[in-house]
Amino acid sequence: MRKLFSDKNILAQCVCVVIITAFWLFSWHSVPFGDWYRTHLFPYLSGWMARLSSLAPFSVGEALIVIGIVYIIVGVLLLFLWLAGWIAGKEKGGPGKRRMAAIRKWYARLLCWILVYVYATETFHCYMLYHTSTVEEQYYHDAPDYGQDGLLAAYRAVVEKANALSGKQERDADGQLCYSGDLYAACKKAMAALGSEYPYFSGYYPDPKPIHASDFMSQQYLMGIYFPFTMEANYNTVMHPVNFPPVICHELSHLKGIIREDEANYFGFLACIRSEDAYLQYAGYISVLGYLAKQIRESVPGEIRETLAQANGLVQRDDVFLTDGQWERVEKKAAFSTETVNKATDAFLEANLAMNGVPEGMESYSQVVRLVIDYYNYEETGEKD
Repeated sequence: MRKLFSDKNILAQCVCVVIITAFWLFSWHSVPFGDWYRTHLFPYLSGWMARLSSLAPFSVGEALIVIGIVYIIVGVLLLFLWLAGWIAGKEKGGPGKRRMAAIRKWYARLLCWILVYVYATETFHCYMLYHTSTVEEQYYHDAPDYGQDGLLAAYRAVVEKANALSGKQERDADGQLCYSGDLYAACKKAMAALGSEYPYFSGYYPDPKPIHASDFMSQQYLMGIYFPFTMEANYNTVMHPVNFPPVICHELSHLKGIIREDEANYFGFLACIRSEDAYLQYAGYISVLGYLAKQIRESVPGEIRETLAQANGLVQRDDVFLTDGQWERVEKKAAFSTETVNKATDAFLEANLAMNGVPEGMESYSQVVRLVIDYYNYEETGEKD
């Protein structure tokens, strides 16, 4: 055992892993600690990294993933060369073999530090944040149930607003939605405005980053992605533009310690509808319309559904992930089938959420319905902490 830890690098790595794991385990068993961490420590740990990565005009996280793939390929080649030399019985002796041994040692040492870094950033910028108080616990009395009336009221409000705003949007000659303003500035302003009510939204916001591999991202049915190891909010550039504002605000909320997907969906919605920008407002209402409509179909009797107002033609046209033309182009260029890519992504996300104490898995995204109903209940009654 003493010989194992004689290498200072190995000892340092082990100490780091123990400290990181201790923080993670403590957060699992102490919600007050998690809340304190998110409010007082997380902004400092994450803020400097967000500022650093914002210096690059591209997604640093995406670039690091590509570099990581290349690094793994190099490691496989080194392993192959070592095995070839070992089989040939020429592993020992000679300056060339000593250089190869040194390269392998350097490679393994760097790989271990990379893994420690990823573990640290995933823990401090992601895993620990799953064990904080929920929005419902903090602001909506932790109401576990909602009735049919609350669901119908929220649905009617969202449909009414979306229909009213649909005709006020800028559109091209083909009737497609477009936006001529500064989208990044509008989204950051909308998020910062939440800071007066929700303190963790105060402070610095970097620009969101477009993902270069957005076609592949579309096959995963991903609109945005948060990289904890670079503190970047990234978005899919191929999706329909109505998705841009709520997705960007969703990902920016992750940078502020809101890690649960339903809560990030909620704050993306809330930031948009409270904005002074009609495009953001429209996009915000559409971002939750599908979730509400799905819940209506699943829990409201048909005779009541028939009496509800429906989204108008413009809203239905805009409320899509990708247009048919975009899907056709993505499928034509794809190296793997969308079904295969999507299944693999879903399996990974389900496992990641389950590991962090979210047994609902991907269904947690749709739990934004609860928060939207809470919001409209507060608007009507004023019952809020």
